[in-house]
Amino acid sequence: MLAARIGGAHADVSRCIAASLQCQVSCEEGMARRVARGEPLSGEVVRLLRQCAELCELNARALQKESRLARRTASLCFDLANLVARTAWLDAEDRDSYTLARDALQLARACRPLLFA
Repeated sequence: MLAARIGGAHADVSRCIAASLQCQVSCEEGMARRVARGEPLSGEVVRLLRQCAELCELNARALQKESRLARRTASLCFDLANLVARTAWLDAEDRDSYTLARDALQLARACRPLLFA
């Protein structure tokens, strides 16, 4: 059972999956907003949000499939979500940036029990 392998309870795994999927959506929306405002796809923040969305999707899949790499993807999500939250909070141009920061922090909190249990 995956929960036993990565050191968390089934509820912790479910929370991390749900938070990953929500953060993925928020990162994709944030990326789309920035591109619509004229930022290039190669811009630093747009790249960060793309990486976040892709990693969130990978993490959710790894956890759902009980991959042996799930602990690593959760760890990467924890680190990247903290960076995205900080970037969104410091670069807050509108309410959507605060929503992105909130979702990224929720992901970090949801993945933390899987890493430090």
